[in-house]
Amino acid sequence: MKRFILNILVFSGLMVSISSCEGFLETRPTNVIVAETAMLTLYDAGIVVNGLYENMKWFDYYGTQMQLFGDERGDNIQPRAMSVGWPQIYTLGYESEANTYFSTWSRCYETIMRCNTLIGNIGNLQVTSTADIAKRDDYLGQAYAIRALVYFDLARLYGYPYAKDNGASLGAVLITEITSPQNSKKPRSTVAETYTQVLGDLTVALPLLSKTKNTYHFNYWAAKLLQARVYLYKGDWNNAYTAAKEVIDSSPYSLVSNAGYVNYWKEEGASETVLELFVSNQARIDLDGGYASMCHNLWHGAPSSGATLIPTVSWINLIKSEPGDVRAQFVRYDSQYEISKAWLSKFPGNGGVNFRLNNPRILRISEAYLIAAEGAIKGSAGVTAASTYLNAIRKRANPSLSDITATDALIQIERRKEFIGEGHRFFDQMRLGNSITRADGDGHNFAVSAGCPETITWNYYKIVLPISHTERKLYPQLQQNPGYTE
Repeated sequence: MKRFILNILVFSGLMVSISSCEGFLETRPTNVIVAETAMLTLYDAGIVVNGLYENMKWFDYYGTQMQLFGDERGDNIQPRAMSVGWPQIYTLGYESEANTYFSTWSRCYETIMRCNTLIGNIGNLQVTSTADIAKRDDYLGQAYAIRALVYFDLARLYGYPYAKDNGASLGAVLITEITSPQNSKKPRSTVAETYTQVLGDLTVALPLLSKTKNTYHFNYWAAKLLQARVYLYKGDWNNAYTAAKEVIDSSPYSLVSNAGYVNYWKEEGASETVLELFVSNQARIDLDGGYASMCHNLWHGAPSSGATLIPTVSWINLIKSEPGDVRAQFVRYDSQYEISKAWLSKFPGNGGVNFRLNNPRILRISEAYLIAAEGAIKGSAGVTAASTYLNAIRKRANPSLSDITATDALIQIERRKEFIGEGHRFFDQMRLGNSITRADGDGHNFAVSAGCPETITWNYYKIVLPISHTERKLYPQLQQNPGYTE
């Protein structure tokens, strides 16, 4: 397994290197080093907080793989050919006895360990002014919110959907304190226990966080929208609705216009973005300038582009089923590669300049609308409220449409249209107990011929990722997911 090295440079010029041992729980978090030497001032704490987000940008988390796990395992995006574009994700062709396919598990726990270190030590800072206390609290709230997001993602990736067994399946290993590697080897908790941890962290985070717009960091509104998403996945419809409605009604964010929607994807910090990760020439997804990012592999317009991922024919047919949908403009055929295959141009790069450098959008206000719609129709707010929120998204995409009465099916269709490339589709279908069908007749689909079932349901064991042989060899207490070789 990779040895990860984090360098934290604080204002005084102190460089602190923290390296991990092999195995995700052998990672030495910033335990003693940050507490005693690196986090002496609020400025230093801010550097540590920024490092939490930097860790999430890499290709094995929100730089690429988190979105692929949500879209490529679904029916929105597929590799252009069998030999490119992470086909093992597309075909669910991963096995536990191989070496680690994805370092997402390790990346997540590296981030959690850093959150724990900040949470355990920031209270030692001597601050007295009202402004400094508020800043310290905000940093603390961000650490709790980031930890909540990471644990939620671990539950989604490595645990079965909550509704399948009321959260009884294996979830994350819950570590919430600064601890030595010897004391951190705990068994996995259940998905229900992981959700409890996530919601608990968000409950702590919310009153600490600023409500000021802070695009590249968690603020109150980002944590509230994440809370709405967690409630949605849990099937707690009324709480999902209430949290999403608060973001819609009271936050400083708003939907971009129909005319501005295509250009929105070039913009940084636009009105619709509640949380995005900042990627630039100075703060890249990876050391190759974003070269391995998902957005690079979707792009097709330059000779140096990856051009390995394409939208499915079923998604293209869906987005073109209502003429005038602005999102259909993302479908393009002007490629130097196989012109018979359509391409997705949703992510043109920051400023439309460099397709490799796209800010991953983690939370958008449009999600709040669709969570509110689903929460309303399945909860006590009712169909009228659900229709209002659903129609706001439909008519933003296509102003010529008339209002319709919401149904759950229509809400899920709109989610599929709106969130392509953002990593939602597979998780949406699984959390609802729906199936995903990828037939050979869907364009250039090769999942079935590669051994993947034509129809995937939450009963198929490979909808959850395996704990790799590498991890389990180093950490025998780490229980394997059912169906994979022990």
